Amino acid sequence: MASIICSALPNPVSKPSPSSSSYHLSPCSPRLPASFGRRNGLAFPLHSPPSPSGSTAAGGGGCATEWSIEQRIQQSLAICDLMETQYISLDAPILCTILKSCADARSLRLGRAAHEKALRAGLHTDPFVANNLLLLYSRCGLLATARQVFDEMPIRNVVSWTTAIAMYHHAGFPRDALDLYRLMCSDADATIRPNDFTYTIVLNCCASAKDLELGILVHEDIIAAGFQNDRFVNVALIDMYSKCGDVERARKVFDEMPEPPIEACTAMIEGYSGNDQVKKASSLISVTLNSGSGSLAEVVGGLGFTALIRPSILGVALRHGQQIHAHIIRLGHKPGSKHLSALASLYEKCDKVEDAYRLFDELKGKDLGLWRKLMSGFVRNGLNVEAFQAYSEITSLDFGLNLSAEIDALKACVGMMGLREGKQVHGRLVKMEEMMNDTVISGLAELYNSCGEHEEAWKVKNLYGSQQTDVF
Repeated sequence: MASIICSALPNPVSKPSPSSSSYHLSPCSPRLPASFGRRNGLAFPLHSPPSPSGSTAAGGGGCATEWSIEQRIQQSLAICDLMETQYISLDAPILCTILKSCADARSLRLGRAAHEKALRAGLHTDPFVANNLLLLYSRCGLLATARQVFDEMPIRNVVSWTTAIAMYHHAGFPRDALDLYRLMCSDADATIRPNDFTYTIVLNCCASAKDLELGILVHEDIIAAGFQNDRFVNVALIDMYSKCGDVERARKVFDEMPEPPIEACTAMIEGYSGNDQVKKASSLISVTLNSGSGSLAEVVGGLGFTALIRPSILGVALRHGQQIHAHIIRLGHKPGSKHLSALASLYEKCDKVEDAYRLFDELKGKDLGLWRKLMSGFVRNGLNVEAFQAYSEITSLDFGLNLSAEIDALKACVGMMGLREGKQVHGRLVKMEEMMNDTVISGLAELYNSCGEHEEAWKVKNLYGSQQTDVF
């Protein structure tokens, strides 16, 4: 019965009527098929579930493997209804399967229906059923209900504690999760101890809360429990120490691994990058790429493009970034939007603005922050026409501009002696008086003076300058 959700529905077991070789049951639920019957000892297959429009599928048949997860759950609940009418008791494995499926589907409505059946059957206190109820409500975002289920459990096991801790962690409450971990460790029942899954989640909570002190204590517990060689626990340790700023401890954990997996390399590289140790991150990338562990494509795919390119961006290391880019091209990998943005940001920082803009043009969804950076890069490299073109594109799409972008636009107009373009920027700034600060006023005055409009420059200084004095 535990395979109800993931396979074709079973035929119901029923006693044949002595006066007839087949008979019909009145459905006890609108979810049930129209009838069940037996003939010559063989059960009829169930009808296919109704289509979303409420009509029966064409031909009256259908394959159970084509049903959606919600349809499967509905039919399973319908069979449970039938079992109740025939005084067949539900058991814990059936309810666990249904509740787990409701949790996976994030279906609170069907999950509550299954919860009602557990209450009627008196199975809600079963440890396995209670764990699945806890999982259901936590995945559906009902933290208070899930905590109530947890608090009312007569018997808790390590899965109960781990699920509750994970619930708070995924909801963004790492300190509440750590409080629950402390409660678990201080519980009178010493037979329940954290497992590798528990430690991994708790370490992630320590990383989110930046709680290095507790993280060190958890590390000691891990060694005492014998989980120091677990790869996932070690990756979580590296991540925790890195995010808490203790890169030396993170590297020690990494070095103690006989053969660090790709996940550990990624965590260590990200740790170096996040703590501004760019050279060490780049060095580890080179070692990993040349390690010979699997094909280059597998290594690059495992490390992740963002982890590879971030040290180059932070350290403005153009050559290293170009090598990574070349690796990606050689492997035939087509970078996605996130990767193209990272590369464009690298090239912009290294003053390869035209290359950066070429990559930026390949993006389907434009990143406004990167667009502004590229505009600033054009101005910095004297490409004033290109800078104003980028400014015009942003304004034509009605994207919001900040003060630095407006100042860069004025600098571009000064650089290309563009009086007409400068007046366009001026007109835009007039509508946004909050941007008229001393820097903008000086930029406008410089623009008009450089274009020979000295009287206009004098007007700008006197009009807006006096307003700024009043404001300040």
